[in-house]
Amino acid sequence: MLLSKKLTRILFFVFCLVFLILSFNLPASAHQDGQTGAPAGASHLYLPRVNRVTVFRLTGRIRDTAAGAMPGVTVYAGGRIAATTAADGVYTLYLAAGSYTLTPSRSNQTFVPLSPQVIVPSGAGQQDFICTNCLQPGGKLNVYEMVTVPAGTFQMGCAQKDAYCQTTAESPLHTVYLDAYAIDMYEVTNARYKTCVDAGGCSVPDYSSFPIYSSYFGDPAYAEHPVVGVAWDQAAAFCAWEGKRLPTEAEWEKAARGGSDTRIYPWGDALPDCSYGNMSYCSRSTDVVGSHPAGASPYGAQDMAGNVWEWVSDWYQENYYNSQSVWNNPTGPASGSFRVLRGGSWSLYWYSARVSYRIEGNLYQGSNSLGFRCAASH
Repeated sequence: MLLSKKLTRILFFVFCLVFLILSFNLPASAHQDGQTGAPAGASHLYLPRVNRVTVFRLTGRIRDTAAGAMPGVTVYAGGRIAATTAADGVYTLYLAAGSYTLTPSRSNQTFVPLSPQVIVPSGAGQQDFICTNCLQPGGKLNVYEMVTVPAGTFQMGCAQKDAYCQTTAESPLHTVYLDAYAIDMYEVTNARYKTCVDAGGCSVPDYSSFPIYSSYFGDPAYAEHPVVGVAWDQAAAFCAWEGKRLPTEAEWEKAARGGSDTRIYPWGDALPDCSYGNMSYCSRSTDVVGSHPAGASPYGAQDMAGNVWEWVSDWYQENYYNSQSVWNNPTGPASGSFRVLRGGSWSLYWYSARVSYRIEGNLYQGSNSLGFRCAASH
């Protein structure tokens, strides 16, 4: 009997010792609090160990054969990861292991080599590109170019196939007639706006609310980026100085959608990615205007989706589309407290890039993601 009791105690001691040894050798996710284990006070919940992704640095320089470094060119890796060249023409990408197609993007310009494939990490290092006479007068972006939109009807508002419709602000879908007009192919650039400032016809953009942009307007590296920090009256004054005007909301939407269908985005119904436009922090700031030709509208207007929000002439009224039944050259409500903004921006998610998406903007205040383009009647 005594031997049996001693044996029982020994076995119990061995069992406890084995249990302790096993406990101390469990995976971290099964016994530690913190990021890789169970949250404090929640012993019943176990989270898997966090896997760290190794990224590799890939750099390159983009230069013009005659003029040298090309700043402000956006380089895409796999269509989504992007970097923009600095004043010296150098870009830097941080990529996880994998295969990527590198694509420099700038309107109407061709870079060599054409869309090279890079294997990371074995290809990580440097990939340079050359553009022939891109910065010469013959290859320079014509930021004053306009596209013509013919007279006729189009469907304005949110299409039934669009899952992101705002029921009140974007509905119902309705037929609108517009006379012919022209609209800027590109958003107004810093350089273009500066000509008006230098001539005394426009006031300097206000960057007091976002001082990190204080040198953006005068920096040559951003000359072909859209001007930002302009209030509604500054945008209207610039267009008038050029002998133009801000587009109406209906003109803006027809230029983005076209007159033949109810496409959700300027390029069609395909889901957005960074090849179509600078949206959802593709570039973490503005791009050179016209950097996404794949996202052009049916009439050839560039950056109607993303890059910067755009002022239009109309006052904002949420239920405006329910205010009448016949729509001929509408110019918006007679009065209001806010003006309409269109097109989304680099800092907002994909849904804002839909051609029917509309929000109100404080007409007295600009932002680092708000610009405009001009229109002219025919």
